[in-house]
Amino acid sequence: MREILPLENWTVSQLLRRAAQRFPNRPALEYQGRAWTYRELDEAVDHTARRLLAWGVRRGDRVGLWCETEPNTIFLLYALPRIGAAAACLNTSLQRAELAEPLRRTEVSRLIVTDGYRGMSFPELCRGLEEEVPTLEAALYAGLSGKGGGLEALDSLSEASDDMFGEAEGETTPQDIGYILYTSGTTSVPKAVMSTQYSRVNSGIQQAHDLGATERDRFCVSVPIFHCFCLSANVMAACAAGACLHLPEGRRTGMILKAVSQGKCTILNSVPTLFHAILCRPDFERWDLSSLRTGFIGGSFYPAELFRQINDGFGFTLLSSLGQTEATAGLTAAYPDDPLEVRARTVGHFMDHVEGKIVHIETGGELPAGETGEICVRGYLVMAGYYGQPEETAKAVDGDGWLHTGDMGWLDGEGNIHLTGRLKELIIRGGENISPAEIETALGDVPGILECKAVGVPDRHYGEEVCLCAVRREGDGTDEPELRALLTQRLADFKVPKYILFLDELPKTATGKVRVSELAQLIQERLKLS
Repeated sequence: MREILPLENWTVSQLLRRAAQRFPNRPALEYQGRAWTYRELDEAVDHTARRLLAWGVRRGDRVGLWCETEPNTIFLLYALPRIGAAAACLNTSLQRAELAEPLRRTEVSRLIVTDGYRGMSFPELCRGLEEEVPTLEAALYAGLSGKGGGLEALDSLSEASDDMFGEAEGETTPQDIGYILYTSGTTSVPKAVMSTQYSRVNSGIQQAHDLGATERDRFCVSVPIFHCFCLSANVMAACAAGACLHLPEGRRTGMILKAVSQGKCTILNSVPTLFHAILCRPDFERWDLSSLRTGFIGGSFYPAELFRQINDGFGFTLLSSLGQTEATAGLTAAYPDDPLEVRARTVGHFMDHVEGKIVHIETGGELPAGETGEICVRGYLVMAGYYGQPEETAKAVDGDGWLHTGDMGWLDGEGNIHLTGRLKELIIRGGENISPAEIETALGDVPGILECKAVGVPDRHYGEEVCLCAVRREGDGTDEPELRALLTQRLADFKVPKYILFLDELPKTATGKVRVSELAQLIQERLKLS
């Protein structure tokens, strides 16, 4: 019979301290030829936490991390909750115009940045942020190049005293908010999802258990560090198992392949888009991936055929899963011994210690196996709420503690969940959540556009792509290149629509609401998408 692990009432610090005691000399972190044992990682986190205290960070503070996947980022992800502060993890694809809003919404007091991403200089883009974010007191540089653009560097800070550090760690509890992750949701206002240290620790423990991870495993980090998927299924899961976290040089497919091959990685958790992109490389067959053992696939929808191609192409046991930021990451997972067709066609079972049910979308009543409804879960994994948005929290989590995921599906006789769609209009492109309203709002000041609607359309590679349908004012000559150039300036690259269509009008209900399903069908016919 499969073992069920107990829930642990630990802080993130206690999880790492325990790993350092059990596996002091085992590799914990590797990056570009440099390795840290668990003892060394724990010590590095101590030094980082002391510096943060000396910098002025205190329990309950929300500290923004605009950081790429590098060793200092890992240290910070452990150090902030060690002293009772919350790490507010920002998407590194955000443009400067998008940065201030999540910082304001979460009342971030301090911001820590690395060098940048895709040609953007984070230190340079931080200038003037204090004027836009009233709560922001200071910014700190934690990059590798040493080019902090005048920002104070993390490594240059003094360290707090033993007494101050001991008191800060001692006052931290498992119920303290450890992380805040941002999700666009279905409105133009970003939601800041709060998770306790307790929920994040246990999410990591349970996902390590489902992966069968041990201290001999090596996790290749292919998912951005600001994703809930990465934080739980990589960072926390590796720590829970005493395994090694192997950081590639970057997120390009060749770098991931190099990391797996040369680093002899055994676990690769990723999104369908990245798996597919790696499979499509002309040199894929030349890489030695024989060390791979297993990994989760999640973040967006994918066809069963693609799952089988990934499972067979990588030569490992791929595990389907369903996750959500509001659920601290994974809420379902397939068993490693499940048949391939079960893993390919379902997202597995509800994880241990998670209550799950399918409810009628109108009555809220629980549905029997075989009937389609909304997937709801309850338990340790449910978020502590959206920061500063109690009304939105109440919409997502009902009075009995059930999180309404917005995903539709049905249970089969074996307890596996079959996904059928989403209640929300959220577009999930390659694992990235995109709010249609955010794209539409970005064109709100364009005189020539009367109205517009962004819709997700099927895409084999990304799962979904964005299509923007716009209605121009009579006689206006605004064209696609103009709109695309404007959106490129105002939005992260993954939010810029792949398709832009001009229509005479948008299909609407009698009350004036856009008929999204009808519009999506029209788009597919126009673009000849299957």
